[in-house]
Order: sequence, then C-alpha cells, then structure tokens
Amino acid sequence: MKTKIVYGVLPGLLLLLVACQDASPPRDSWEPVMEQTGFEFLDHSGEKIQKALQTSRTQLAAGRKSDALASLADAENIVRVLLYYDVPMTEVRQLVYDAGRLHALERREDALRYLDRATVKLADIGKHGSVSVRVLIQETRDKVDALRALLDKERMAKRAEDQVDVSRSIAAKFYELGHKVNLLALKSDMVLAGTDFHDVPDVRQP
Repeated sequence: MKTKIVYGVLPGLLLLLVACQDASPPRDSWEPVMEQTGFEFLDHSGEKIQKALQTSRTQLAAGRKSDALASLADAENIVRVLLYYDVPMTEVRQLVYDAGRLHALERREDALRYLDRATVKLADIGKHGSVSVRVLIQETRDKVDALRALLDKERMAKRAEDQVDVSRSIAAKFYELGHKVNLLALKSDMVLAGTDFHDVPDVRQP
C-alpha cells in the first residue's frame, strides 16, 4: 500500500519540480552580432609598408637620398602602428569576444582571465602610444573594469534571481565593449589620425 502511495506521489513531485524550473527566468548572455569583424586593416597596413619601401628604393636609385630616408621613416612608422596597435588590438577584440562566449557557457572564471589578458594588451598599446592613444585606451580599460566588477557581482549573488538580473547588465556591457573594440580595430586609420607610436626601450637589468 505504501509503495502504491509513493508511486502515485512521485509523478506529481516531478511535475512540480519541472514547473518550478520553468518558472525561473533564464540567465542572460551576450551573443556577438554578425557585424563586420574582418582583418582588412592589417592588409591595408601591409600594402602601405610595401608602397613606402618601393618608393624609398626608387628614390635611392635616383640619387635622392634624403627623400628615400623620409620614405623609409614613413614605412617604419607604419610598422610601429602595425606592431603596437593593429595586431594587439586584434588580439583584444578576440579576447573580449571569447570572454563573452565563456560567460554564456557559465565559465565565469575563464571569462575573467580572458578579460585580464585583454587588459594587459590594452596597457601595452597605451605604453607605446601618444597621449591621445593613452586616453582612448584608458576609456576602453574602464569599460573592461566595469564589466569585471559585474562578473564579480554575479559570482557573489546568492539567489538565482539576482544572478539573472546581473547577467542582463553583463550582456549589455559585453555588447558595448565588444562593439567598441571591434570599431577600434576596423577603423584604426580614423582612430589614430594625428597620433604616433614609439618604441619603448628595454630597461631590464642584464
């Protein structure tokens, strides 16, 4: 008799459990939009370097040494932009996008590590850039810091409802940051107009 009662109650309990699960609001996450995320700006930099070097060779062959040196300096400046901005900003974009995907998979600690790596890359860009570049990079780092604070808040939330509320804010912040770093990469010519990059001497002790 008791066994029959248990078997009769179990289906009801299962239905109640499913109903409770369905009543819980879904956790939100950022899904990167299908916007342009190509690498044309890297090709463009390569083409400009090649053109400057060809011009330098032509000028040198014509005996115009000062003009050839100026063209060579132009090529060196483009190389600095490529090494100190274009390539690391491309890495930042990838790290941010990957962090968003990791958060969607509820791998919060991994997402935080990817954002930390993005912060290091941004700091390296600012280290080599002029004042205007450093201001731009700091604005981006502030967005990363705000996102990290929300991820920490989500981690500390005890109730599922609180985590869901925070996850909505995180999704919005990921969208904002992802869109920004994508534009910083794609529109580097516009972003860097009037700016310059410099080599940082190696001050490590032998």
